[in-house]
Amino acid sequence: MNRESAMHPLRASIASILVLSAASAGAQSFHASTFATGTAVQATNPDSVALTKNSVWVSYTNNTTGRGQGGSSTVVRYRLNGSVQKTYSIAGSVDGLKVDPSSGLVWALQNQDANSTLTLINTEENTVSQPIPYASFKRGVDDVAFKAGQAYVSTTSPKSPGDATIELVQEDSNPVVLTPILLAGATGTNLATGAPNQPTPQSDPDSLKTTPEGDLMLSSANDGSLVFVERPGTPKQSVSFLKLLDHSNNPLTSVDDAIFATAHKGTFFIADSGNNRVLKIDADDLRVGSLYVSADALNVFAAVNLKTGVVTPVPGVTGLNGPAGIEFMARADGDGECSNNNSSSSAL
Repeated sequence: MNRESAMHPLRASIASILVLSAASAGAQSFHASTFATGTAVQATNPDSVALTKNSVWVSYTNNTTGRGQGGSSTVVRYRLNGSVQKTYSIAGSVDGLKVDPSSGLVWALQNQDANSTLTLINTEENTVSQPIPYASFKRGVDDVAFKAGQAYVSTTSPKSPGDATIELVQEDSNPVVLTPILLAGATGTNLATGAPNQPTPQSDPDSLKTTPEGDLMLSSANDGSLVFVERPGTPKQSVSFLKLLDHSNNPLTSVDDAIFATAHKGTFFIADSGNNRVLKIDADDLRVGSLYVSADALNVFAAVNLKTGVVTPVPGVTGLNGPAGIEFMARADGDGECSNNNSSSSAL
């Protein structure tokens, strides 16, 4: 599936981002505050965050296991001011949470390690579906991303190079039918070195995002790496990856989630799982196209150097304990209101 060229498309995209960033760089500022706590909704362990135009969605896993062995998660829909709009109790561990921009349905993915199912929340009709199983699937499903009206999921615990790590969801299938898009044995371009046809680090597929350019970005947690898939599922599909490093150039042992900043001003929302809270980080003078990660190995929210993979903790965001899901909501210049131009947004 992997086709390499002299200049990998994502490397060219990153090069243009770096030029734009250098031209627009200013005195960046970050202000962190508590947006919500699990205590207020009798829940623990916030994990995933999803955004719509007028809401922030958070899944609290409540110490449930990822294998569907009992217990339930609490999914909360917050207004942008942090007040609770609605809560939902969903059986199992909801590790993946996204909003389908085409339908407005909220996808809650349960039990990422085994016995995985999908629950759909219809906010217009105020209904919650029964758990929908996956067809002929014996591993786990972790997260979902939406691109051009299609849904892609990350599948966990690959045992061999032929195991899928990203799969395309067949629309309206029940049980859910999946088509492999990326395999654990795929090779790709190392974005830090430029070397093509290198083994991709995919031992622990986790969070899945759509980049501003419409590519897929997979966090491989225990590899401390990000894997990018451009033009997924097409004959021109290409793969690249970036290994994350600390300032001593030591490889990160874990990364949970990642997000690109799509505006100079905006707000990051990050699940601070061990502290049972969701942080709201207002940011100004961001570099458009800059990349941020929740580096749970270091307990930091950090900016990523796209040339080297080195992560730098964001100043003023301290005391994190198990940072997990992150999202970014853009804010127009001179506008006090946030507007979500993330690829998973909807009009809710």
